[in-house]
Amino acid sequence: MKCAILLCLSMIGQTGHPQNVTLLLTVNNLKTVSGVVVVGVYNREKDFPIEGKEFRKLFVEVHNLTASCAIPDLPRGDYAIAIFHDQNADGICNLGLFGIPKEGFGFSKNFSPKLRAPDFNDCRIAVRENQAITINLIFR
Repeated sequence: MKCAILLCLSMIGQTGHPQNVTLLLTVNNLKTVSGVVVVGVYNREKDFPIEGKEFRKLFVEVHNLTASCAIPDLPRGDYAIAIFHDQNADGICNLGLFGIPKEGFGFSKNFSPKLRAPDFNDCRIAVRENQAITINLIFR
């Protein structure tokens, strides 16, 4: 009898709201069908957008002028996303004059930097359930 009660309680716990969610990301405005889109998912304000400090990092192969991926198993919380289209697949975001990226880049909430790099709050998205977002690449 105790086993049956414990089994029922464990099943109730499993049918409630899942602890983690999936974020579906679509990237628009790619200029070429080459390379990969590098996706940095950040969950800490002090780490954004520092290379190597990502909570998760994904590489999405480019097969069309639109790329998409699922970012599964994210704990519910606030995130900021920074991406770039690594067109030549050299593993870095190639920079030009004044440190401006030569390759397409973008941020969650489609934040477009003007005179400064974005901070976490500029790009913060609340992820509380499965959801989809779109980021449009910026070219300068």
